[in-house]
Amino acid sequence: MKNLIILLFVILCSLKVFSQRITQNLNTAWEFASDKNPNQTEIINIPHTWNAEDPFDDGKEYFRGKGIYRKQLFVPEHWKDQQLFLKFEGSNQITTLFVNQTKIGEHRGGYTGFVFDITEALNFGEENQLRIEVDNSHHQDIPPLDADFNFYGGIYRDLKLVVTDKIHFETANEATGNLLIKTTNVSEEKAEVKVETKVVNHTSATKKLKVEVVIFNPNSEKIVVLEKEIKLQPQETKPVRFEYQMKNPQLWSTENPQLYKIEANLFEGKNESPLDHLHSNFGLRWFKANPEKGFFLNGKPLKLIGANRHQDFESLGNALPGVLHRKDYKMIKEMGANFIRAAHYPQNPEVYKICDELGLLVWSEIPVINDVTASQAYHDVALQMQREQILQFYNHPSIVMWGLMNEIFIKMVFNKEMTEAEKEAKIKTTVELAEKLEKETKKLDTTRLSVMALHENEIYNTTGIANIPDVIGWNLYFGWYSPGLENFGKFLDKQHQKYPNRPLFISEYGPGADVRIQTETPKPWDFSEAYQLKLHKSYLNQVLERDYVLGMSAWNFADFGSSFRQDSKPHLNQKGLVNFNRSPKDIYYYYQARLQEEPFVYMAGKNYTDRFVEDENDKVNINVFSNADEVNLSVNDSVNSTVEVKSGIAEFNIALPEGKYQLIARIDGASAERTINVHNRSRLVSQLDKNGIRINVGSHVNYIDPLTDEVWISDEIYSTHGFGYMGGQVFQPSKGKFQGTASDIQGAKNDPLFQTMREGIEAYKFDVEKGEYRVTLLFAEPNTNASEENIYNLNEAEKAEATGVRSFDIKINEVEVKQNLNLAREYGRLRGVTLSYEITAKDGILIEFEATSGKTLLSGIKLEKI
Repeated sequence: MKNLIILLFVILCSLKVFSQRITQNLNTAWEFASDKNPNQTEIINIPHTWNAEDPFDDGKEYFRGKGIYRKQLFVPEHWKDQQLFLKFEGSNQITTLFVNQTKIGEHRGGYTGFVFDITEALNFGEENQLRIEVDNSHHQDIPPLDADFNFYGGIYRDLKLVVTDKIHFETANEATGNLLIKTTNVSEEKAEVKVETKVVNHTSATKKLKVEVVIFNPNSEKIVVLEKEIKLQPQETKPVRFEYQMKNPQLWSTENPQLYKIEANLFEGKNESPLDHLHSNFGLRWFKANPEKGFFLNGKPLKLIGANRHQDFESLGNALPGVLHRKDYKMIKEMGANFIRAAHYPQNPEVYKICDELGLLVWSEIPVINDVTASQAYHDVALQMQREQILQFYNHPSIVMWGLMNEIFIKMVFNKEMTEAEKEAKIKTTVELAEKLEKETKKLDTTRLSVMALHENEIYNTTGIANIPDVIGWNLYFGWYSPGLENFGKFLDKQHQKYPNRPLFISEYGPGADVRIQTETPKPWDFSEAYQLKLHKSYLNQVLERDYVLGMSAWNFADFGSSFRQDSKPHLNQKGLVNFNRSPKDIYYYYQARLQEEPFVYMAGKNYTDRFVEDENDKVNINVFSNADEVNLSVNDSVNSTVEVKSGIAEFNIALPEGKYQLIARIDGASAERTINVHNRSRLVSQLDKNGIRINVGSHVNYIDPLTDEVWISDEIYSTHGFGYMGGQVFQPSKGKFQGTASDIQGAKNDPLFQTMREGIEAYKFDVEKGEYRVTLLFAEPNTNASEENIYNLNEAEKAEATGVRSFDIKINEVEVKQNLNLAREYGRLRGVTLSYEITAKDGILIEFEATSGKTLLSGIKLEKI
């Protein structure tokens, strides 16, 4: 390894004749250990996080603490006349650098870049020890304090070594050495371009220098060369500024993202080889937010539609290579989006570059989320984050909004223990910080909009904090956290009428969805893809009807890690348009149908190929997403029907006998295919010799096991010659949430099967023929306070006083197979329990449940013929 590093530096040094500045990544082969396992050392590559897996483990919190990275770095002797820096693109959240045991510096904050000058601590011609300590522990003075996403620890973005001449463009600053390119007074006829940089003289002599700026058009043709001569005293840093008036600029837009380029060179005397070199792309555009007519780009109205995006990925945490960042944003653009909110923090530099190239407008924000600490240190770090974000990404034409805060009062609103005095103090410090952030933002950038995202609560209006930024973003979840899809538009109209001069944006919306859960009767909180479609369709229509709404960004582009969440997939927020691994849900294709201009057609139901109808008279519902006026559907190349497209959907209802069908949807210029299997529920009992029956008891949804492809069909009441439940009620603790329990079911991979149940059930009956069968019963105790008492160990008085005790007997065809089943006592609360029994049936199968205390329950049942 040592010889490899030496060879690499020899190669790099040979490049010196071409450029004095060398930038090399230092990502490979770091020795790593953490406080979690201090005696365990491993060799890792950067990007790296130590939390790629543990936030998704059941029953424990993920590690938040200190990790230490070590590396030996050989520095050639002839670099002693150079300046050396380490450039971090992202490290969460307190990063401390040591070189040869000397502390170089510390950076607070986990989502922006920073640079350390390491020159003075180096031993040239020798190996040098680098030690980087990174700590992602909760810290009261560092945002974010609390949020619905994982705070992954580690050096999770690229780490680079930068080598410059002693005379160079300033590198160790909050801009991480970037040029600052300001574009003002832009129109179709002209644009003003201003370039700012700083030059540093680290020598002991006075230097006469020339700074050259070259501007290239989007076709890489040189437009102009600007020059300035400067004189620097020893150890002096001097700003240098250029201005240029451009005529007839090629404008950057979402449809045609034209990018100019600037190169800056630093020369000494008449030397033709530059001492240093920088370059940056930029774009020319103008925009405004009109509170009545919406958003305008280059003088044309543009409804902003897109999504939020978190930066983590299945099995990787937040330590993504650049190619995965680019892939995400290409998918977002291919969805038809023109907008992205980088939630809830500045993202990888590659993100803003790809947005520039693709034509995606960006809202970029700092992670001041949910709560604020009333300390000067917290305020200072928040302001530092905003400065770093703006200065590091200023040149990107895709960015149109700088975010200040997100749902900043939500924790206080739900805190029932805070006194009124404490709430007043919290409001005071929060409003003060918002005012500081707004002032700092406008000080650095007067050309972009400031924005703040709020949750559905009047406190933002009554405190006046909503009056601070240029734009207000509302995070609205009507039909999910709040009742009624129709209340979404009503809320917007009320806000607009009350605050007519306030530009409004929908910064978050959307329900959770699990591709394993399918239904024809979607309900709030059932996590079905069908309900996800229902909500998104409604919201999109309501926004498009309102010109005053600037736009909307769905929450979220992809499912993302959130350790404390449970729901149908524990430890994930499932509101994504695509899954954690980026495989699309149906809703992704729906947005393509609504937003794309090229002919598009997609047949919904990629995860819903097995359809169960009630009987031969029932019809199969087929949804086709398209941007055409109408869609033609053929079934096995014979049956044809044409349906009008409404709100991006052509809905077909077709009577199909049992069997396998090839469906083809056609429009002018495109087609889509889907194979489905139609099953008749009324015939399932008679087909037991071929296929078992699996029922998702207490639920209106079908559940598909991704491992076995088995379908657990929705529950039904018993009817003669069929099957079904007798007695009881659907377990539903919350009236508006058709979810059962939201808790993580221990010991189960198929959580939704155990989360829903029928409580107080008396029996389940199957009218089967004579034969041998296996009955499998699924249970889970949903109450976290359920008693573990054995009801038979209590006397009559104790039984009367007992609370939370659930126990019941189970009989199959009048034979008692389980007595006094107390799930909490025997298996534990919130744990999936599976009991199987082999039986002989002579005249059907009757499974009876008789309570000895509390209520009976059943989550699932499977019947197989053996």
